[in-house]
Order: sequence, then structure tokens, then C-alpha cells
Amino acid sequence: MKYGLVLAGGGVRGACQMGVWRALCELGIKISAISGTSIGALNGALLAQGEYKTALRLWQEISAEDIVSLPDGMNGENNLFRIKNIPEIIREIHKNDGLDMSPLEELLKTIIDEDKLRKSPVDFGVAAFSVTQKKGICKFKNDIPKGEIIEYLMASACLIGFKKKMIGAEKIIDGGMSNNMPVNMMLEKDIDNIITVDVKGIGIYRNFNLAGRNVINICCEDPQTGIMDFEREGILRNIDVGYISCMRAFGRLEGHIYSFKTENYRKARRIYSEELICGIENAARIFGIDTLKIYKVDELINLTMQAYYAQEGPDIKENIFDRIRQMDSRMVVVWLVKVLESGKSDFLMEKLSVLGANYDAASAIMYFKN
Repeated sequence: MKYGLVLAGGGVRGACQMGVWRALCELGIKISAISGTSIGALNGALLAQGEYKTALRLWQEISAEDIVSLPDGMNGENNLFRIKNIPEIIREIHKNDGLDMSPLEELLKTIIDEDKLRKSPVDFGVAAFSVTQKKGICKFKNDIPKGEIIEYLMASACLIGFKKKMIGAEKIIDGGMSNNMPVNMMLEKDIDNIITVDVKGIGIYRNFNLAGRNVINICCEDPQTGIMDFEREGILRNIDVGYISCMRAFGRLEGHIYSFKTENYRKARRIYSEELICGIENAARIFGIDTLKIYKVDELINLTMQAYYAQEGPDIKENIFDRIRQMDSRMVVVWLVKVLESGKSDFLMEKLSVLGANYDAASAIMYFKN
């Protein structure tokens, strides 16, 4: 079975799509066509021409200066849209009619091989928005005149605030203005098995009639960067987010907050209730256990209990719920465990709106202590 792959726009969060591709390869999923908007189109072009390693290396090394000509005084800045940068960015937009993306264009000229892309057995299409026609446009590689693929990739990535791209007499900008998830391009090709990858970008998500189609939605719920935040560690973690999200979508990982291999999770469920495992997941997140690794259930329990024992809880005797609102969640959980163990906790059940996940976490820790 072959699938069509749809890659949404989302700026730097597009790094998640590298993790998705890695997972798809591990799963042996075959892709016959790729459509994308903005960064999804750039990633899709590299993947369609078989350049995963090039794309991955690019994401591992990329900086804001590889994408846009930065205003004076902003060289070395990772997060382009940091609040303190906004006045300078606005001045640059007014001064030059938009931020200059010529560094990205020069980069694409070194990594996009149009002949290789056109000869690839994987079809490829890009979605953009024509300001001239006031409508979205979708073009597969065979619809794009020779020598203009990079032009359309650049146009698709021209976010508001960046210089608009002229292709002939037509002014074209980021496809997210009309269609950030171009599923329709797969429908046009009569592809029935479709994988969509949402990286929580900004744009318009249109509804299409998907009756009779097998659509697997991969939603990267917890991207680790902003849209234009080039912080290196965050980009690498975005790749992990994509990998885990894909494995979850294909049923290879279980869990609510953390990820467990399905076989291990189901084995644990023969012993522990789902609520108890959810409680220890809440506790693990409260105590700072990394959410972007794949665990065995018992492994996560042990790590969480070690973190719990390393804490020393406060002694609260008055103004309890006012103090709880001001305390670090870890301290709240340690205190709750003490209260629960004392057997004087009936009043807590009436305050779950205040305690929330902290109560579930403390209850799970209390169980595993015993």
C-alpha cells in the first residue's frame, strides 16, 4: 500500500516533519506523492528527490541568517520574532517592503536539484496563494514550467511581512493564507490513503470531503519552538516530537503524556489501571522527566519515584489552598502524599478543581511507595 503525504506549513516547527519521515521509513510506509505548503513544501521537495540526509543535516545546522537578511544589530539572533525585536522588524518591513529572503533562495539553489526532483517516482506539489488572482494555487511538478520550481517554493514560503514573490506578472505569497494543509491535491490525484502532518503552524485549514478515504492525521501537539525560533536544542526536540507523533498515529506507541511501546504498555495494563498509569505520567511531568523519550512503564515509574524521594515537601498548616496556588507543583505533590498517607484527606476530594493533576499524581506516587 502506498500513501500520499501532506505537509502543513509552520516555520521552524517544520523540523517535526523530519521526525515523521524517519518514523515512516522505519515503519516501511511507501509514499507515492507529497504535497506541501510553505516549509512543508520545502521539506517535501527534498524528501521527494530522496534527500532525507541533506534535509536532516540542514535542520540540525540551520540559523535565522540562512533564511532572511537580518537588520543591523540582529545578527546571531535565534528567535526572529522575539518581542524586543519587533520594532526593528517593523522598521525593516516598512523600509524595504518586507523582509528579504534572498539567503533562503540561495540556499535552495544549492540543495534543490530540479532535474532529480522531476525524475523522482514520488510526485510532488506545492500550494501557494496568488495575490494577483486573490485565490490559492496548487501545482504539481509537471504543472510548473521548467526552471521555476525554486520560484514556487520561495513563493509558498513568503509569510506576511516578507517580500512577496513575483513569478512572471503574478504576485504570490505563503500558501497558508488559503490552504495550510493541501489535502485537496491528493484528492485530485485520486489517492485514497493519505497521511497529513500538522505542526501547529499559523494558517487556514480548509475542510475537504474525505468520505471513502483512509486518512491518518499526525498532529505534532507539542512543538518545542515558535514559528521563527531557531534555537538549536528546540529544533532537535521538534524532530523527536515528529517521530513520536508518527509512531503514535500508527499505533506503535501508547500513553497519554509519555510514550511507551505498545506491547510494553499493554503488558503493564494487565497489572495497573489506566488511571494509575495516567497518574504516574502526571507525576513524571511535574517532576521534570523528559517527555520526548520512549520509556517502559516500570522505567518511568522508577524515574518518577527517584525524583519524588529527592524532594523535601513543605509543612503547611494554615491557608492551605492559598499556599497551594503559590507553590511549585512538585512541592504540592510531595505535601499531598503526606496528607493522603495521614488518612485525613477527605476534604481534598472537594477541592479537585484546585488540585487537579497534582492529586492524581500524588495518589499514584502513594500507591507505588507502598
